[in-house]
Amino acid sequence: MIPIILLGGILTGWFTPTEAGVVAVCWILFVIIPSLNPRHILHLPYDFCLAGLIFSLPLITIGAANAFGWLLAYLRGAIVISDAITSIAGNDAHNILLLMVLLFTIVGDFIEPVPTIIIFMPLVNALTAAGKINPVHMGVVLITTLAFGLITPPYGLVLLMASKFVGVRFSQALRAALPIYAVFLITIVLIIFFPEIVLWLPRRVLPQSVGCFTSPTTGGIICP
Repeated sequence: MIPIILLGGILTGWFTPTEAGVVAVCWILFVIIPSLNPRHILHLPYDFCLAGLIFSLPLITIGAANAFGWLLAYLRGAIVISDAITSIAGNDAHNILLLMVLLFTIVGDFIEPVPTIIIFMPLVNALTAAGKINPVHMGVVLITTLAFGLITPPYGLVLLMASKFVGVRFSQALRAALPIYAVFLITIVLIIFFPEIVLWLPRRVLPQSVGCFTSPTTGGIICP
């Protein structure tokens, strides 16, 4: 039931991810433990303490990342970096995207995706305009890169948490994740050089979202 609560609740819109986690915990406390192992109720205080210790790990790293993000925003780092990228790549969309992937793989390693997007939105908008890149294409490349940053060392919040949950060293988890790195890198390269992989479905389902418009003469959909 827990996968159904988490994935089903989020995908159907019944719960936010946080709410789905709370409902799953309630299911464990009030249904699974009493029905399968009632004696484990005596161990719940220890479980709560252990959960608090595990949760403190990402809180420390998130706190440091937020401080770094605030400093970067205060110093207008996004604008400086945008000027540096355009000076190197010019108006070539592929070069801009490759440099952006390199940047956000590093940044995403230290800052969570949502604060990163907020802080670097001026940079993303400037690079999108400079390379005449479709905003949906740019968004998919950005999100995929930030997801990749969550499992890359030395920060790699998701990989760090996963290694703690299963009780293995971070170095072991890092070696085990190498095939996933290859999948991510191949995916990113493909969506950079073949934007139709990203834009094909939106153009057919919601063409206006990718800049398509209705022809005033024929009534058909025109996509730039």
